[in-house]
Amino acid sequence: MTAKRPPLAIVPAHNEEASIGRVIAGLRESAPGVDILVVDDHSADGTAAIVDRLGAAQIRLACNLGYRNAIQIGCAWAREHGYERVIFLDGDGQHPPSEVLPMLARLERGEGDIIVATRYSEGDPAGAPLGRFLGNQFFSRIASRLTGQRITDSTSGMKALGPAVLPIVAGGSFLDMHAEALVYLGLRGFRIAEHPAAFAERTAGASMYGKLALLRYPLLTGTLILCSIVRAWLEGGGRRAR
Repeated sequence: MTAKRPPLAIVPAHNEEASIGRVIAGLRESAPGVDILVVDDHSADGTAAIVDRLGAAQIRLACNLGYRNAIQIGCAWAREHGYERVIFLDGDGQHPPSEVLPMLARLERGEGDIIVATRYSEGDPAGAPLGRFLGNQFFSRIASRLTGQRITDSTSGMKALGPAVLPIVAGGSFLDMHAEALVYLGLRGFRIAEHPAAFAERTAGASMYGKLALLRYPLLTGTLILCSIVRAWLEGGGRRAR
C-alpha cells in the first residue's frame, strides 16, 4: 500500500524577495509536516534564488501568467505527484502559517470540502481599505445567497482543498479564483467552511490589486459570478461533482 502523501502548501510568488524567505520559515516552524511548493510567477528579483537556497520545491514560470494560473499549475503539480490535500498561502507574507495546521485539521475532520480563511467572520474590516472591504462584503453576500453557505471573505487567497475539490480547481476555467470559484463549487454541492484568521499587512512588494481595481474588480467579479452560475447549471448544478 502506498503511503499517504502529506498536505502540500502552494505558495504563488511574484517579486517577493523581501518576504518569501519569511513565508517558508514560518511554514517550516508552524506546519513542519506540510510539504512546500513555491510557484515563481516569472519574478525579476531574487525570489527564485532565495527559494533555491532554502531548499523548497519550486516551479519557475517562463513568463508572468498571473495568480490564477500560478495556483492552477501548483494544483496540477500536486496531483501529478500524488498529493490529495493542498493549502494556498500568498508569497507576500500576509497569510498566517500558524493557521495552516488548524485549517487542514478541519479538512481532515470533514467540516468542509474547501476551508477558507476569513478576516471578516465578525464583519470587522480590521484595517482593510474601505473600498476593498465594501466590495469584498458585497460579493461575499452574493456568494452566500447563491450557495446557501456562509461566505464572509470571498477574496481570501488562503484556502485548503480536499481530494474532491483539488482536481476541479486544477482543471477549472476560473479567471480570478475567488468569488466565482466559491460560487461554482457551492452550486455544485461542495461544502465551504470558514476559518477565522488574522492577516498581516503587506510590508514590501506590489499588490496585484492596483488603483484601477476599484473600477475593474466589481465588473470582472460580477461577470465571472454570472458565468459560474451558468456553468454550474449546464454541468448539473445542485449535484455534487464526481
